[in-house]
Amino acid sequence: MKKILLLALLLVASKNHAQECVDRVVCSDNSVTVYLLDGNTLTWGQNQFGQLGNGTTVATISPTPTVNADQWASVSHARMHTIALDHDGNLWSWGNNDVGQLGNNSTASYSYVPVSTGSGSDWIEISGGNLHSIGKKADGTLWGWGNNGAYELIMNGENFYANPFQISPDTDWNKIYAGYFKTFAIKYDGTLWGRGRNNLGDVGIGSTVWVPFFTQIGTANNWTKISAARCNSSFGLRSDNTLWAWGINENGRLGDGTVINRTAPVQIPGQWKDIASGNFHTIGIKTDGTLWQWGSYGWFDGGIPIPITNVPVQVGTDSDWKSVSAGYCSSYAIKENNSLWSWGYNGGGWLGDGTTVSNYTPEMIMGCTQMSSSDWLSGALTVYPNPTRDIVKWNTTETMSTFRIVNALGQTVKSGDARSGELHVSDLTEGIYVIVLESSSGKTQQTKFIKQ
Repeated sequence: MKKILLLALLLVASKNHAQECVDRVVCSDNSVTVYLLDGNTLTWGQNQFGQLGNGTTVATISPTPTVNADQWASVSHARMHTIALDHDGNLWSWGNNDVGQLGNNSTASYSYVPVSTGSGSDWIEISGGNLHSIGKKADGTLWGWGNNGAYELIMNGENFYANPFQISPDTDWNKIYAGYFKTFAIKYDGTLWGRGRNNLGDVGIGSTVWVPFFTQIGTANNWTKISAARCNSSFGLRSDNTLWAWGINENGRLGDGTVINRTAPVQIPGQWKDIASGNFHTIGIKTDGTLWQWGSYGWFDGGIPIPITNVPVQVGTDSDWKSVSAGYCSSYAIKENNSLWSWGYNGGGWLGDGTTVSNYTPEMIMGCTQMSSSDWLSGALTVYPNPTRDIVKWNTTETMSTFRIVNALGQTVKSGDARSGELHVSDLTEGIYVIVLESSSGKTQQTKFIKQ
């Protein structure tokens, strides 16, 4: 019986260990999707228009499997709607649809589940903005649908479009970004182009005149990434790792040391490898792997953003950060070990930690605890009884000082002093967990156990 149980546990471990490792994270105002290294996706957050696509309007405060979790090659959360590409190049959408932003030839107010746009299977890139969506096809053409009241799609057209249509005759578009009533795109030659609402200079052409057609922004030809999905601030990275910002600068969210709006890109000091803009704050990672933030720090207390800084301020001392994403007042970052961390305002459970408690500093919500079957056979760590209801004890090759208990989603659910050699787990829900023990020298041992 023990051999059968051990074999079953090993099979579960080999199936689930990759699910704890995060590849990338995308978010909108308050909806989040995480891509796992095993190809599956998890989602949580705001859902009043069905933007999570799970058939309900119920918000979730913990990562839950996305509908058809292994189907999605790309997901983009807009303000209140979501668009996605499956692995066959088909375009899907769900959530709010009052101005046709789902692109399914309808202006029905919403869809709680993914609906096909029926617009071909040659889509390769998508981006959701405030009330509009854009996509790129395999032939390099750029398409759009949804709101057009600010020229974010075309000049002299309708106020909105319920079907994807080509919004530029050019076929050399490389990367695309739908922003807040504006659209940006980078061509294969590295030049940056933009259009749409520009009353605060957030298109970046040097004025506050609205831009009804794609216009080149400056003369640089080494742009690599744009972040402009929130409010009226825009940020861009260049291939030389320089960071540039323009648009509204309320609360110092541009990070240039002032609160002056900028109508053209201004350089932010430092060497950067990733950037993400929220509604009131900005986060970035420098090339040395350190994490920085500025603006209002991304969360509210009594309706007031706190604290405020108009220059980048380092977050902690770690230097192993890999990528960032920003929500309305929340922040997300992935480390080189593929663990996911979140911080900021959490009034609706948007941080994904299972609570509604806001955090100033990053806390890990998904780890990347990987273990092969050899760990079970080596005898390096033995836990008993296994399965257990109340208590777990362990035998190790050396004295351990701390422990972590990690659930199947990679979330640390319990931690503390390990020197007693045992742990009460009666408060854990039924399931499979990983126990990670660390010695004073920094060495770790880990194994899995079943909580009944």
